[in-house]
Amino acid sequence: MKNRLRIILPLLVGLATFCGPGFAHHGSASYKTDKLVVLKQATVTKYLWINPHAMLLFDVKDDDGNVSHWTGEADSPSAVRPLGWTRNSFQPGDVITVQLYLSKFESNVGRVEKIVLANGVTFMDSPRGDRGVLSRY
Repeated sequence: MKNRLRIILPLLVGLATFCGPGFAHHGSASYKTDKLVVLKQATVTKYLWINPHAMLLFDVKDDDGNVSHWTGEADSPSAVRPLGWTRNSFQPGDVITVQLYLSKFESNVGRVEKIVLANGVTFMDSPRGDRGVLSRY
């Protein structure tokens, strides 16, 4: 019995050590998935083609000309590449429309659902398509 314990215990500890971080991923729990917003005439400031999520930073002006800085989180590069995304899909200065789900915890942060360039090219974050839109552009 002691020999089995000497073998099994280190295996279990090793398994928990290396597999534990996989269970820590937040999924969509950080976002209001019932609150899809559309931000029009947004200007890209930075696009990060990084793991674990591609990130899009952009500015939006309100009706009074006040600028708010936003961050949109997309899926991983390996997940959105088959949907047409590349490391050069968005450039600083591009004018876009962003459809995203707002963060539950931070203002001006959201999970990207769709991005539309000024020329009409559309980038979806997943192949599932729209889950519903609060407003159309």
